Amino acid sequence: MRPKSNELPDIRNIACPYCNGSQAVSVNCVSIPCCHCNKHINVKEIIYPSEKKRISLIGKKRVHCFKCRREILTDEKAQAVTCQHCYNRNDLSDHKVKTLLGINLETYGTLYLKKRGIIEISSIRVGNAVIQGKIKGNVNAMGTVEISKNGEIYGIITCRKLIVNKGGTFNGKVKMLNAETV
Repeated sequence: MRPKSNELPDIRNIACPYCNGSQAVSVNCVSIPCCHCNKHINVKEIIYPSEKKRISLIGKKRVHCFKCRREILTDEKAQAVTCQHCYNRNDLSDHKVKTLLGINLETYGTLYLKKRGIIEISSIRVGNAVIQGKIKGNVNAMGTVEISKNGEIYGIITCRKLIVNKGGTFNGKVKMLNAETV
């Protein structure tokens, strides 16, 4: 039933699940872009949440875009996310390298360099790294870099935590990142 011309539709104030910005919407609205952050909002799901969506993990993982360094909210299980600011694709998956890799690597996942794996590049940006093989290049990790027995790194390591196990080799410089308070 449509409202009469002198009646206003039922309006509700909702909070954006991404930026928490408040905006008024009609209860008949299905979805809109947020007027504050311009991200898509499923209005029906906010006004009439289903039990399944209440336990959803969307928006629970926070990463920074490799290109523009702005914060991105994504699902915990996502393998990649496109930055809504600069449209750069950011990899979130883990990588297992068993042979020679000669390209730059950027992921928020974990790099697993196996015993026979060799990386000879200028830049590796990862969430964490477990090194059993050999790296000639710089490693920038948001978390931990672990050099296992027989693992080798020649270059600059930037990380929050560095573990060099007995038998591991490291030749270069270390830059330690400050731990963020949560």
